[in-house]
Amino acid sequence: PKIDGISATLIYEKGLLSKGLSRGDGTIGEDILENLKTISSIPKKINSSDVPNLLEIRCEIYIGKKDFIKIQDNFANPRNAAGGSLRQKNPKDTAKIPLKYFAYGFGAVEPMKFLKQSEFLKKISYWGFKINPLSQITTGIDEIENHHLKIESLRQTLDYDIDGLVYKINDLTLQKRLGNTSNSPRWATAYKFSAEKATTKIHDIIIQVGRTGAITPVAKVDPVTVGGVVVSNATLHNEDEIRRKDIRIGDTIQIQRAGDVIPQVVSVDI
Repeated sequence: PKIDGISATLIYEKGLLSKGLSRGDGTIGEDILENLKTISSIPKKINSSDVPNLLEIRCEIYIGKKDFIKIQDNFANPRNAAGGSLRQKNPKDTAKIPLKYFAYGFGAVEPMKFLKQSEFLKKISYWGFKINPLSQITTGIDEIENHHLKIESLRQTLDYDIDGLVYKINDLTLQKRLGNTSNSPRWATAYKFSAEKATTKIHDIIIQVGRTGAITPVAKVDPVTVGGVVVSNATLHNEDEIRRKDIRIGDTIQIQRAGDVIPQVVSVDI
């Protein structure tokens, strides 16, 4: 599952956690080791004779939906809460936030001891790392599509936000042969879900004027949570769109976050 959280890297030297980094600007990461150490479920030491001398583990840090309810007055959504917490100057402030994580991949491993992605996940789980229980091996396009439908149907019941699945070639030799483009691996692909929808009511329509002078009608709606974010405005695009969908003040409507970002009106409940 593609967790909607904050990426982090844990670096172990001879089994000891020595560095913790965020993605930073994509080239140089931020040192967030002390903040990551406040997450009690992250192993500080791997007690095993077969741990590689250098082991870099990629993980996604997140806040559970139930935990977020207790702190939602201070943050816009769970992802912002996780990101802000990891950037705190004082680790004691980070420790107050109920952060969790899932380990899902690796960077540098010396010497390389794994032949398959699934073997890596099984091993780090044995070493005490949290891996997502919904990860599984699939074979063929039909299984991939069925698994995607199954996880999408479970999406609302999970205690964390996901916006799709990531499919990876299991064989690490094949991963190496497939290589990478300038900004993404050829051996992995993200397969997004359809946008989440919610029902609410329009209580006003206002006009916004953009930088270029273009005007955009915006629906003021009763606040509703869509994909972990409280939405109170939705774009109506233009006058033609309003006429086509017959959108009026007082209507009960269905909205979605387009591309999981900008809220828009999908339809009116006639």
